[in-house]
Amino acid sequence: AQVLLTVPVLSLIGAGEEPATLDGYGPIPASMARQLVADGAESFHRVLTDPRDGAPLEIGRTSYRVPTAMRQWLRIRDGKCPFPGCNNHSLDNEADHLLAWADGGTTGITNLGQPCHKHHRLKHTSAWKPTPATQNKPPGWVSPSGRHYQSEHQDWEPPDWLSFTGREFQHEQQDWEPPELPDETQIHDAEPPEDPGLTQNLVPGQGGFPERVARHAQHG
Repeated sequence: AQVLLTVPVLSLIGAGEEPATLDGYGPIPASMARQLVADGAESFHRVLTDPRDGAPLEIGRTSYRVPTAMRQWLRIRDGKCPFPGCNNHSLDNEADHLLAWADGGTTGITNLGQPCHKHHRLKHTSAWKPTPATQNKPPGWVSPSGRHYQSEHQDWEPPDWLSFTGREFQHEQQDWEPPELPDETQIHDAEPPEDPGLTQNLVPGQGGFPERVARHAQHG
């Protein structure tokens, strides 16, 4: 199985604590990421990013082929096939130039999507057209009738970084109080349950009104 873990280089070497991102899950503490890498990472893909916003650098028109590292980045950004309503998370989803290479499209994160095979084919055989992507959002789509569909991507709440340092968790532990248990004397002094052998029946009395009588069950 292939697991995609994105770790800032300073966090990886222990010089920082910026959280890493586990594909399909979300942010994880830097310490956990280092442990995962130490325990089982057999290979690494280096991605050159813009230091201002962390987005991968564009390759432009120097190469049509999408590098492996950029494909991995697409998996993180998109999370699934970007076609409206499609939840295909397959690792086999295909990197696709939104504006075709033959029409002047570049090989860069803002001109790439990762549709599943079905919707990749639909893009090239129908009037469905993708809209431009951004560094952080997958492409949207325009239907043959002209209706615009916003981009869809993994939707997880932004993390509270304090919780990853453990401070917030420790604070919650200090404020935690055990639940109140019932007083033992109340338990021992409680009335015993009704004898299951004593049953009550409603029998018709004179005048048509019911009369309550008790009948003790036979034992033997």
